[in-house]
Amino acid sequence: MASEIKPLCGLERVKLADAVPLPTPFTLFVFPTTYCNFKCQYCGHSLGYEQMKDKYNFEPENMSMQTYSRIIEQSKEFSSNYKMLSLTGHGEPLLNKELPLMIELAKKANVAERIEIISNASLLNRERSQALVEAGLDILRISLQGLSSRKYEQVCGVKLDFDELIDNIRCFYQNKKQCKVFVKIMDIALEHGEEERFYHLFSDISDRMYIERCRPVYDGVDYSQNNTQVIIDRYGRTHAKRMVCPLPFYMLGIFPNGDVEPCDTIYKPVVVGNVHRESLYSIWKGANLRQFQRMQLEKQRESNLKCKVCCAPDDVAQPEDVLDDAADTIVKRI
Repeated sequence: MASEIKPLCGLERVKLADAVPLPTPFTLFVFPTTYCNFKCQYCGHSLGYEQMKDKYNFEPENMSMQTYSRIIEQSKEFSSNYKMLSLTGHGEPLLNKELPLMIELAKKANVAERIEIISNASLLNRERSQALVEAGLDILRISLQGLSSRKYEQVCGVKLDFDELIDNIRCFYQNKKQCKVFVKIMDIALEHGEEERFYHLFSDISDRMYIERCRPVYDGVDYSQNNTQVIIDRYGRTHAKRMVCPLPFYMLGIFPNGDVEPCDTIYKPVVVGNVHRESLYSIWKGANLRQFQRMQLEKQRESNLKCKVCCAPDDVAQPEDVLDDAADTIVKRI
């Protein structure tokens, strides 16, 4: 078995409480598109665009190269590189035809230690694979929705040739050069007893593979049949409820229109700036973000109605990221 069974998150982490405030975000999420060709039953896209507009004030769009170029140019103002630039956000990034060019521009600008995308891989044909690899993609994270065509139709409402999907992933892996291939699937997308089949399928066509637990990520989506609990994260670890969200202390997310939020969630709990009106550096150092961070450190997260329904601190935050116990000390620093 060449592939490792490990979570797909970054495993080399610093203790965030000792490092904040950061001079440069560790991670920048840039959303090339918020369109998706799937409607997975545990995702907000399952609601449809009309309900997503009503629930999240969400409207799908593609990011223009003009907006993206501004982001890359502004990223050069930071004193160090991002640890990760993720060209992912509430949609299928391969739907933006400019994605290889986006990767290439970021590579040439040398603004990030690594560049990744998270994709459902349904559009990953030989031509797109070659374009991504030649552009310099460092990590392809593939999110599967089942291990059969029937399961895909059940989970995300699409007719997909599963054998062809596997062939396309294998083709990418065999020609990936510097790129790492990480594959994950949610537990609810597996039939009983399919865990070993998942590991067998991807043992020689991925670098890392993992089965994640489905969490109640999207407010308004029915998770009643999935036995989800917010005190268990997607990696199966139990913990006390977290009152400080660590995400705003090490990342920024940018929607296709240039709006900047202090995380990568669909909720947009606060817009701390827009790249067409101010620079990312000034946003990162600015009063809007500091005010939001202070609110978190004062453990008033649930006073923000968007944060109140978000499970990110209890779902994706790693043990090294937790700030609750150090909140009083950190608030004095910022």
